[in-house]
Amino acid sequence: MNRFTLLLTLIFLWVVPSCKKKQVDDFPLVAFEERVYLNNPSSQDLLVPGGWIYHPGGFGGLVVYRKYINGGNDDFVAHDRSCPTHYNESCRTLNVVGDDLFLECSCNQEKYLLFDGAPGDGATRGTKQYRVVRNGDVLYISN
Repeated sequence: MNRFTLLLTLIFLWVVPSCKKKQVDDFPLVAFEERVYLNNPSSQDLLVPGGWIYHPGGFGGLVVYRKYINGGNDDFVAHDRSCPTHYNESCRTLNVVGDDLFLECSCNQEKYLLFDGAPGDGATRGTKQYRVVRNGDVLYISN
């Protein structure tokens, strides 16, 4: 009987820590479609890899970033400017910081990589991203 209790205790101690609460993506879903014209002077920073602009759209605005210069849809990424974990708060805005490498949440300085939205310093989930389709000199951004 003693071995059985020990075995059950070991199984319990092994299984319980691996049962993590599933993270729910409850970020607000908004319907939108925005266009960014690459030949517009306000978009000139998007002509080179590493360039970015703020643009209206999404839930809290957009940050559009140029990753590559391959001529494809994967050249660009569009992040929502609302912090993924503080989107309901007034301090929710993400701003580009750190020599244009990171997005930083105004609430608690959590950081996200501007390149792909991956969580960085203190963050637990990535940024909300939207679909970007390039047609000539126009980027169509939507959810």
